[in-house]
Amino acid sequence: MIRKLQYLFAISSKERFHRYLLKKGVKIGKNVNFKNRKTLDFDLSKPSLIEIGDNVFFNKHFTLLTHDAVSRLYRVKYKDYMPYSIGKVKIGNNVSFARRVTVLKGVTIGDNVFIGHGSLVSKDIPSNCVAVGRPAKPVCSLDEYYERSRRKYMEEMKEYYYHIKNVEKRTPTVEDFKKEYSLFINGDKIDDFLESLDKRSNRKLRQEMENNYDCYKNNHVAMFNGFDDMVANF
Repeated sequence: MIRKLQYLFAISSKERFHRYLLKKGVKIGKNVNFKNRKTLDFDLSKPSLIEIGDNVFFNKHFTLLTHDAVSRLYRVKYKDYMPYSIGKVKIGNNVSFARRVTVLKGVTIGDNVFIGHGSLVSKDIPSNCVAVGRPAKPVCSLDEYYERSRRKYMEEMKEYYYHIKNVEKRTPTVEDFKKEYSLFINGDKIDDFLESLDKRSNRKLRQEMENNYDCYKNNHVAMFNGFDDMVANF
């Protein structure tokens, strides 16, 4: 009961949970984010077997296991009280998980990796790729997916723009595209853009940017020179 209460207290904030995992023995890097800590299922029976790099994002309903449960069957069939099989889980730097991903024991995930929705990671995943499936397998390089995403993203934005214009019968505004600001707001203009929004939107976007704010402000070059320029290309 005490352990349960300690865990519930730990997941009440990002900082507490980070300290909780470190105290347990998990090796965890910087800028590690959890979309929903309440739906997170971390196997902490062997916490020292878990290693997480920098800039890792865990989405809702993520499960990580460092052991299996097959030995329960051995106890009945063979009368052999063999302990659980265990294995290390290592997650590299700049890794992002979609929703409902499960990572099994003995797995290493490289750097710059995206794991798709509902995937079961039962084997090692190399660096610089997108992997998906049950079991998860690389489907393309991250470079390929990046270029494909840029093209598809613009098609989606164009479709959304004309949906507002033709279906909702109104002129699209910057407010409609506030979450897509990176398309038309350079890093040196981000503060002006945030201040132009209402307080709620300003606060929410700042929270979403989290530790990426400085990187965005100092480095980001938008695809278009402002909202009007983006619309003109639709």
